[in-house]
Amino acid sequence: MRKTNKTHCAILGMLSISPMSGYEIRQTIQESTANFWSESDGQLYPALAALMKLGLIAYQATKSNPTNARNKKVYRITPQGKKALQQWLQQEAETHITRNEFMLKLFFGANISPEINLAHIQNYHYQTKSRLSKLTETQQQLTKEHKDSPHLPYWMMSLDYGIQLTKTQLTWCENAMRALSKMDTGS
Repeated sequence: MRKTNKTHCAILGMLSISPMSGYEIRQTIQESTANFWSESDGQLYPALAALMKLGLIAYQATKSNPTNARNKKVYRITPQGKKALQQWLQQEAETHITRNEFMLKLFFGANISPEINLAHIQNYHYQTKSRLSKLTETQQQLTKEHKDSPHLPYWMMSLDYGIQLTKTQLTWCENAMRALSKMDTGS
């Protein structure tokens, strides 16, 4: 890989766990790394084709269902792909500022009523609580289903990052709701 394509690296990483179809890669990303890394179908499928051309992955066509005429492509990482993944993993990670429309709107919140801003924060609080519940559930499920996997300690560290970050966001929400409630009542 000349220029490091992070979508390619995410796919190679998923395939280092086990062979998967494109659909399974997408599902695994949604169920595992989505709290810090996600890929859209528009990124995933062209990247699979590019990785095939580069010789970093290969696939085997299998019947997904006896009644379905279409073959399912199950991708696997090649030795060359494993080497590319390991090279990328050894490089220093780039960090990027996250784009967050909610925070952007809040930054300009003086242009609308405190009640509307409070409603936005309450909604964000609800979504954040739901995300924390899902992360905790995923942590329990992985511990149960993959207790002997060499990947588990790393998955747990990644999940713990998401859990700790989410708890901090909940604390922020509670503080922000208190501050806006005081503005709303004129206290």
